[in-house]
Amino acid sequence: MFRQLPASRIFLACLFLGWPGMSLAYLGSFEEGDGYRIPGTGLIVSQYFAGDAQFYLGNNSANGYTGVVAPGAFPNTLGDMTHGADVSRYNAGQFGSNLGGPGGTAADIMDNSGLWKALAGGRLNEDLGAPLYLGNTYRRDYVAAYGYSNARTGSQVLNVLATDEDLRYAYQFDDRDFNGIAPSMTGSSLIDLTFWACPSDYDDTESINVLGMGIKDSLGQTLLEVGYTGDNFLQYRVGGAATWQTTSINMGTQGWSMISLQIDTAVDTVGLSAAGFDNNSSLLGPTTGLFSGQSIGFAAADLATLEWSAVGTVGFKNYFDDFSFSVSPTPVPEPGAALMVLLAGLGWFGRAASRRRMARVSVG
Repeated sequence: MFRQLPASRIFLACLFLGWPGMSLAYLGSFEEGDGYRIPGTGLIVSQYFAGDAQFYLGNNSANGYTGVVAPGAFPNTLGDMTHGADVSRYNAGQFGSNLGGPGGTAADIMDNSGLWKALAGGRLNEDLGAPLYLGNTYRRDYVAAYGYSNARTGSQVLNVLATDEDLRYAYQFDDRDFNGIAPSMTGSSLIDLTFWACPSDYDDTESINVLGMGIKDSLGQTLLEVGYTGDNFLQYRVGGAATWQTTSINMGTQGWSMISLQIDTAVDTVGLSAAGFDNNSSLLGPTTGLFSGQSIGFAAADLATLEWSAVGTVGFKNYFDDFSFSVSPTPVPEPGAALMVLLAGLGWFGRAASRRRMARVSVG
C-alpha cells in the first residue's frame, strides 16, 4: 500500500497542476481600472496623514503655491488633467476591477504604505521644499500615471520622470500580478514578463544609462535588470552585475518598443528578447533574442519587487505600458512516471544489495 500524502503536499500539487497562464498584472496598462488615477478621472482628497508632506489646498498663493502644482499634491489644479499623483502617495494598483480587482476607488494613504514606495529622489525631492514646490512646469520628479493620447492601449501610461535628482522607486508584486498566485509561490517557476516602453529624445546626448528596471527576489537579490541609454539603446545587467551591457537595439521615441524577460527561479537562469521601434519607418522591428538560459550565479528565491531607477537629467519622459506576466511551474514528473522512477530506483538498490551479498559469500 502507498502511504497517504500530507494534505499540504496534496494542496501544493493541485496548485501547480492548475497554475493559470497569461494575465495583465496590477501594473497592467496603468488605466483607472488597473488602479491608477489621473485628475481627469477624479481628484484624490488629502486625508492629511501625520508625517506626510503638506498637500496644496487649491490655487492659492497663501498656501505657498506659486506654479504648476506638483503631481504628488492633492488636488491637482490649474486645469492639468493629465499628470496623476505620485504612485507612492495613494493606493496605486490596489483598486479597479480589471483582472478580477477589488473595485473601489483611488484614496489617499500614508506615504509609502502601499505597493509603491519612493526610496530616493522623485517626490521625496519635491517634499524637501514642501509646501513650496521647487520645480516648475517642465521640471518634475515623480512616478505617476499620465494621460497620454498615444498610449499603446487605453488612454494612460506610467511616466518615470527624474529631472532634478536621481530617483529610485520599488513596486511590490501582489497576487493580482500573477493572476491570483501569491508571489511567495514563484520560487520554482518559469516567469515571462513582457512590457512596452517609449523613451525620450531630450536626453539623446547622454550615452550612459538613464533608466533601469530590476526584478528582485524576496532575499533582495537582483535577478535581471533592463534599461536604456540616453540615446535609447537597450541595456541589461544579469545577477546584480555592476556594469551595463549595451545592445544594438535602439528604442525609438515615436512609438512603442517591446521588451520580454524570461526568468526560471528553479534553475536560476534568465533570458531577454526585444523589438525596437524604428522612427524612420514608423514600424516595430523584428523581435531579437539577445540571450536565454543565462545563469544568474546564485540561487533565486521567489519574486518580490520591481525596482525602478532613473538619472536626474534633462529627460522629458520615460513611458511604460501594457505589462503582462505568464507564470507556470517547472515541469514535474507525472504520477506514473514518478512511480516508474521510484520502482527503477528500488530495483537498482535491490540488485546492488544482491551483488554485495554474493561478493561476501564468494570471499567467505
